[in-house]
Amino acid sequence: MFKTILHQIWNQRKMNGWIFLELLVVSFFLWMVIDPIYVITANRSIPKGYNSHGLYVVNVGQWSAGDAAYRVEVATDSLRQSDYLHLVYLLRNQPEVAQCCIAPAQSIPSGRSWSGGQLFTDTASAAANDRSEGHYVHVLQFPVLLEGEEQLLDLFGITDARTGGRVVIPDQPDGKILLSRDAARRLFGKSDAIGKKLCRGDKIEYEVAGVYNDYKYVSCWQPYPSFAEFKRGVKASDWMQYSYQLIIRLKQGVDEQAFCRRFREEVMPACNVGNFYFSGIDSIDHLNQERERNLGIANKMRLQTALAGFALLCIFLGMVGTFWIRTEARRQEIGLMRSIGASRRTISKQFLIESWLLLSVAFVLALVVIFNYVWLEGFYVVEQHGTLVPDAAYPQNRFGAHFVTVSLLTYFMLWAIVWIGTYIPTRQAARTLPAEALRDE
Repeated sequence: MFKTILHQIWNQRKMNGWIFLELLVVSFFLWMVIDPIYVITANRSIPKGYNSHGLYVVNVGQWSAGDAAYRVEVATDSLRQSDYLHLVYLLRNQPEVAQCCIAPAQSIPSGRSWSGGQLFTDTASAAANDRSEGHYVHVLQFPVLLEGEEQLLDLFGITDARTGGRVVIPDQPDGKILLSRDAARRLFGKSDAIGKKLCRGDKIEYEVAGVYNDYKYVSCWQPYPSFAEFKRGVKASDWMQYSYQLIIRLKQGVDEQAFCRRFREEVMPACNVGNFYFSGIDSIDHLNQERERNLGIANKMRLQTALAGFALLCIFLGMVGTFWIRTEARRQEIGLMRSIGASRRTISKQFLIESWLLLSVAFVLALVVIFNYVWLEGFYVVEQHGTLVPDAAYPQNRFGAHFVTVSLLTYFMLWAIVWIGTYIPTRQAARTLPAEALRDE
């Protein structure tokens, strides 16, 4: 049968030549369409690293001098701090609230802002500000308050990289930091970095007191290396309502919608301490969606998905139509095969093998062009904050694994399209009576 198939391909060489060229072009463009879909999907499949269920941000407002509720006597930092912490106490004692933490603006992963920096493994590189020796990281800050106070990492459910349990905060946090697992690997080549020394751009030496598991700042991004530093207490200022947020986790079984409705209708109007008041409440998930919209990421992802979907539809219709017409043009040949005793299965098998050979040869040649293109231009990358060196632990960041995965996805998608365009019309033509199929022969 194989010799017969090759003979038929050669006899149909004029039509097959055009189809072959079309397969070359389509293979290249379909590969380029699937590449961003693969990267985005692979990034989204990475666990976000924290538990957002029942997690809410409560914003605090501060009356200004022009407001009727403004209190002139609240002028000192100590009074501001006392009033702010009393508002935290009122929130913590709500019956639906299980945990409550004060989170600075760079908090994870709900912060209003992004703070980045570089870490160095030696003071000489830090002193020289040698950027080639430093590693870019996301800088996190959270205050160390009273003994037994909930800590931000616990609240988010971010766990210790070594034990999988809660991250232990040192009793004496001055001069100590926590590293994410990715940051530890980049700096020291391994995640077990407790006790290691490193420096920031300020040339101050720090000791690693713990390593926590990675988390994602945005759903379609990869985890960014980070470190957490400790701050004593809450810094009072005229702008502390912008400097901090209050993060709460609701108790298991609490009706979240009912709680938010009660909080807005009953708690917010009643809880005013000094010049501070509760100005709003929102879920972490909703805030993350808003952040993605504000950064333009959501629109970019939607546009990328829409373009990819449109391209896939065009390729599907074009390729199915091409192979359908090719098969329909050979109805007389199918009738002749049926008249000499060929079964429907045999006919379908022969036509599918012909299509498979055309596709496979064209795809292999297209891969040569694709390989050289991505070697020079690189794969699709979702842009992130700062200068992120991709983590090779993820297959989408390894050249070989990335290229093979996208190539296999492209090949099997093309084969599915070609199979539909060949098998269905072949089966329909094979059901036709030989005399009817041959009447125009």
